[in-house]
Order: sequence, then structure tokens, then C-alpha cells
Amino acid sequence: MSKFDLRDISDRLSRSRDTEAVVFEFLGFLQAMRHDWRAGLAFHDAGQDRLVYTYERHGSRLVRRDLALPVSQLPTRLVRKFFHPSAFFNQTDRRTLIGQLFTGAPHFEPELADAAALRLLTPQPNWQSCVCLPLADHEGVIALLVLTSEKHHAFGAQVVGELIPVKNMAALAIMQHHYRSTNGHEAADNGDRGAARVTAAELNDRIHRLSHESSELEEDNRAKGLKVDALMREMEMLDKNSTHYKQELERLQGLLGALEQQTAQATQELSEAYSQLNVSQARSAEIQRTLVFMKGVADALGQRHDPQEFASNVVAWFCEHFGVERCSLMLLDPSGETLQIAAQRGMDASLTPHIKVRVGQGVSGWVAHHRKPLFVRAKQDASGAGRSGREDYNSDSFISAPLVYNNRVWGVLNLSNKSDGQLFDDADLDRAQLAGAMAAVVLGTTDASRRSVSYNGAMGGGVTVRG
Repeated sequence: MSKFDLRDISDRLSRSRDTEAVVFEFLGFLQAMRHDWRAGLAFHDAGQDRLVYTYERHGSRLVRRDLALPVSQLPTRLVRKFFHPSAFFNQTDRRTLIGQLFTGAPHFEPELADAAALRLLTPQPNWQSCVCLPLADHEGVIALLVLTSEKHHAFGAQVVGELIPVKNMAALAIMQHHYRSTNGHEAADNGDRGAARVTAAELNDRIHRLSHESSELEEDNRAKGLKVDALMREMEMLDKNSTHYKQELERLQGLLGALEQQTAQATQELSEAYSQLNVSQARSAEIQRTLVFMKGVADALGQRHDPQEFASNVVAWFCEHFGVERCSLMLLDPSGETLQIAAQRGMDASLTPHIKVRVGQGVSGWVAHHRKPLFVRAKQDASGAGRSGREDYNSDSFISAPLVYNNRVWGVLNLSNKSDGQLFDDADLDRAQLAGAMAAVVLGTTDASRRSVSYNGAMGGGVTVRG
């Protein structure tokens, strides 16, 4: 509901005896509305196009100040909106200004930058909110209402809507007294006092109609206010829902972060498991190849062999199945102190008959003495035993494996110069040891058989076999 009692205002303004009384009541209504409001009413002289004097109310006194302020010195937007409307509406056959004011209800809110131009009109020098409303008749603006406040945003749309009916009533009351003062004497001189009373009655009727329209406008504003309140409540509800959704989103983001961390950890563990699986599969494949290899060794050594060709067959078989270009089989002489090459491949054949290695010396002597294999991937891996100074090797990688059977060393197997200069690996070492052990079994078994035959032959001359 409006803070103004429009009927009371209409009655008081209509009963005012002159223009200053109307201004006194009008400014009093406005300043009683809010304690922080200050109001000023500046009258416009259309002939001079300037504001000629202004009224302010201080308590029970009405103070008038002369101005002589040209309209052109006011803020440009205010001038275009109220005093020179053709520039604002961009029409040549525009409606009357009073019609535009009653239908469009224009008002002007200056900015703080306009304070200097409005200095002579504003009743407060240091204002934070200001609104200007025109009081007009059919010919133009008759006065400019200036309201100020020390509070920010003091004149919202609803407040201005409540002010418009009051200032329109004041404008009509001022026009009524102006008409009386200018035309009343002419009517008396011409004996036409009845016409003046009719005109006054018409103005009174217009005031009452305006009061009715103001009431309707007030009701419309109240309905709009209810809609605004409903929208505000809806906005508060949406804000609460938004806060809830935001909290839920943050919670879900936290869960998602934890899930991503768990996924990353599971991925890492799965990657490690795949790596271990690949290693296990590689080991299993190597074991399978080793089993196939040993089956081949067993098949090769299980065949009948000429003792004179056994060493050469062993070397040839190793070269083929290990993919090496240099291989030698060294056996202990009967004294058990010296190693001699029984068969070889990839070495100078003219030198091999003269190569003898004492047990404990060189690579082969070290292997025979310690009964341990020597596996060197690179030259710096060799320790405790040195290689020959010859440079006819395609890499520094080699394997020397002892041939041990029945707690006796029978010889040493040397492998080097793998195809394409590749290095030996742990699987090659395992296969060389296994194959060497099986070769040692054959060597030991053959030697035992030979000795048994020699012993039986020596004893046979004194034995008589009876049938």
C-alpha cells in the first residue's frame, strides 16, 4: 500500500489558498514520508527557458530563493528528457508533454557526476541518492521537483511510482491557482465569474479523477510488489538449492578424486602384475626351451659313440645348438694336472696340439681348479681369472663350464663368439652346465667301462670257463 493518503492530500491541496500554500503542503508531505528526504521545487519560466526561483521547506517555514538558472546549464540528459523532449522522442508531431508525463511517468536519477550542475537545485549539498520529477501542464514544464537523500538507493521504482500521483496532484493544484490568478481578474472585469467557477470545478473534477487513477495505480503497484516478493522467495529457494547442489558436487568431486586415486593405484598394481606375469612367462618359456634343449642333449649323448670321435661330436653339437663360432673341449691328462684340447672349432688348428693349461692357471685352469663355471657378459665382469690376450673374439662375453662326474673333474667346456656378437645370458649358462654335466657322465661312464674291460682282459688268462 502507498505511504501517502491520496484523498487527504487531494483535499488539502485543493483547499490551499494560493500557489505557495500548495508548495508548502506538497513539500511537507514529501519530507514527512521519510526522515532522510529533503525536497526542493524549482519553477520554470518557459519564455526565458530558465529556472527562476526555488522553494524549500524548513520546519514550518517555506523558503524561496531566486535562481535565474538557464535550463541549458542543467545535465544534458535531464534537459532532453523534460525540457526539450523532441530530441528525446525524435518526433515532429509529438503528443503534448502533459500526456507523455501522465502515461509514461518519466523521472530522472542523476549520478554523482551531475551534482555540480544541480548544486543550486538540490536541498542537500552532499547527497547519495537523487531523483528529479517534472510538474507540467499542457504547454510544458512549470516546475522541477528535486528529492535527495543521504542514503544509497533511496528512490527505487516502487518509491517513484508512489510519488507520481502526489506530484501530479500538486501540478494540477498549482495550475488551478495559476489559472485563478491570471484569468480570475479578467473574468471579473468582463462579468464572467461563472466561467471561472466552471473552470475551477473542472479542475477539481480532474483532481478527483486523478485520485481514482492513483488508487488504481497504487493497487497495481501492490500486486507487482507481491509478485516481486514471490520472486524473491523463489530466488532464495533457488539459492538454497544451489548451495545444496554445490555441496553435493564438492562431495562427488571428492569421491571422484578418491576413485581416481584408487584407479591409479590399481592401474599401477595391475601394471606391476602384468610385468611380473611377463617375467614369469619369459622364464617359463626359457625353462621350456631348456627342457627341449636337454632332451636334445640326452638324445645326442644316448647314442653309441666312437670314443675317438666323442669329443669332436660334442663340440660340433654345442656349436650348432648354442649358435657359437668358437668352442673347445679340454680334458685332463692321466696325471690330472694339465688340460689339453681334445676337440675345438673356430681356433687355429696348427696351434691347438701345443696348447696345454695347468690346473689353476688361465680361465680353463681356474674353472677346473675351483670346479665352478665362469660366466662373463663383459670384460669388466671377469675377476680372479683372465682371458687369453688374443683378439680374435667378436665380444667379451664367454662361458667356461667344468665337466664334473663322480666328484671328479674330467675337463672344461669353453664357449665364445656367439653369432652376430650377441652376449651370453643366464639361460645359456644353465644349459651349458646341464649339458656339460651330462657330457661328464658319458666321459666318466666310458672311462669306467674301459677300465673294467682292461681288468677283465688281464684276469682272463687264468680263468677257465666250463660249459
